[in-house]
Amino acid sequence: MRGCSGRGNAIVLLLAGIFFIIGGISIGIVGARTAREAAERAERLPVMTAGDIERGSVGTEMIVEGFIDPRNPTRFRNFVAYIREEYRGLDANDNPDWKEDERWTPPLLIATEDGAVQVANDTYRVEEPPVKWQESDNLSWNSFSGEGTKRYAGFESGSPAMVIGRIVDGVEGRAIEAELMFGGTRAGYIAFQRTTASISPIIGLVLGGVGLLILLGGIWLLFRG
Repeated sequence: MRGCSGRGNAIVLLLAGIFFIIGGISIGIVGARTAREAAERAERLPVMTAGDIERGSVGTEMIVEGFIDPRNPTRFRNFVAYIREEYRGLDANDNPDWKEDERWTPPLLIATEDGAVQVANDTYRVEEPPVKWQESDNLSWNSFSGEGTKRYAGFESGSPAMVIGRIVDGVEGRAIEAELMFGGTRAGYIAFQRTTASISPIIGLVLGGVGLLILLGGIWLLFRG
């Protein structure tokens, strides 16, 4: 029985090591390349105002840089768009486990220097939202009721917003189909992606190293058994 238990533990370690190594490679290589390409794309795309978009051609990829227009209706507190996460207790490493349980990303008006631009879709990604709010600092999770502490991250009236998307025909003229909305400026987005590209190999190397140690531990335990 002890031999079976030892082999079982060794297999668990081997699988965990492989998982960490694959994760390290994905973050270190794929993650860094994705962030670098995102920064280069943002540098290439033109920044357009409401007037530019109204005169632009349908399908043109572009960037809108501005603020959340005050005419957007609020959904919760002062949020007009947000991602909500719920606390679900502690994970295997005794760290807080947060799970997304609601996403509200409606069509929005983005104020630019010469007018408002309509975001026509509700499928855009949210990156680095500028406004955060949490129900309580005392985290709680009730497994019987299925309720836990909630936290929100999103945009409110006046929040800085940079949108990457393409020009489409809207109900009242030209609009944009947004791919992502970033809580800041174009320059801030580019800097964020370049920083991500720089630190991803380091994170990947650390994860890969941890995975290799776990893998070697599994091999040692397997042969020892």
